[in-house]
Amino acid sequence: MLSPHRGHPACWLLVLGLTAFGALADDWSTYSNARYGFSLQYPSNVFAVERTAEADDGQVFVAKNGDARLLVGTLSNESNFTPASYQSYLARNSYADYRLGYHRLGGSWFALSGEGNGKIFYEKVMFSCAGNRINSFAMIYRSEQRHIFDRIVERIENTFRPGPKC
Repeated sequence: MLSPHRGHPACWLLVLGLTAFGALADDWSTYSNARYGFSLQYPSNVFAVERTAEADDGQVFVAKNGDARLLVGTLSNESNFTPASYQSYLARNSYADYRLGYHRLGGSWFALSGEGNGKIFYEKVMFSCAGNRINSFAMIYRSEQRHIFDRIVERIENTFRPGPKC
């Protein structure tokens, strides 16, 4: 790839576009689920609501340029997963096509991240209501845009709160 320092117009446009896109992440909004109470902040100039779950237990956001998806929701823990067993379940069933690069496990939460097929995923899961509810958010984005979305994921992760409503 040509360096933008060599003055190639297409490269300058790409750099300007990515810089502008990154700057848009300064306008953050809070999504709070009225039914279950979980919440997080997301950059509303980057993501728009694509759909709300019929059961009112989550939402899907899509990046306005189409390069990323943000899913946030909750589900009943009818299978009596622990954080460790659910982490293993997700790694095997949802992210089998990714190379796991990061996994952390706490007493009532876990995080997973990996890369594969030109995409990166990050998922944070928190158990609430004495383990009866599983609250999570996941973001999937193109690997070449990690310099934009890694920072967004970090801030979302810092603002994500499980719901107190069972």
